[in-house]
Amino acid sequence: MPLLTTTSPHATEHPLQLYKIELTPEKKSRRKQKTGAGKKEQKEVPLICTHCSTPITSNSQAVRVLGLHEHVFFNPAGIAFEIRCFRQAPGCLVQGNLTAEFSWFDNYSWQFATCSNCLAQLGWFFVSAQRRNSFFGLITSKIL
Repeated sequence: MPLLTTTSPHATEHPLQLYKIELTPEKKSRRKQKTGAGKKEQKEVPLICTHCSTPITSNSQAVRVLGLHEHVFFNPAGIAFEIRCFRQAPGCLVQGNLTAEFSWFDNYSWQFATCSNCLAQLGWFFVSAQRRNSFFGLITSKIL
């Protein structure tokens, strides 16, 4: 189902169409973690910025938005972004004014999310219209 249809000024016959691609829900792992009295608890490994290795967030902050943790969207220029959603990302700076223009999530506005160290854009910070809910949508290829 097209999200946006527009006519290119250079094309006379075919309109441009942008599509939203949704990933299917992840299957839950059937393996259970073994917990033993003799085993040390593993420290959670942070997800880091691919540009400068600054810790950004962790998998424990992962959240589902519209039933999915991972989403794929196109921006108005036709560039595809695969994002993962996180409750918090302490290694991010939120920059710019809130805007609802071209938001990928209904009733959410967004701002840019950049690395707090190198300022590379890592994704977006989304805030609900009522400002009750928020999350970070971080570009999968920008965090390890």
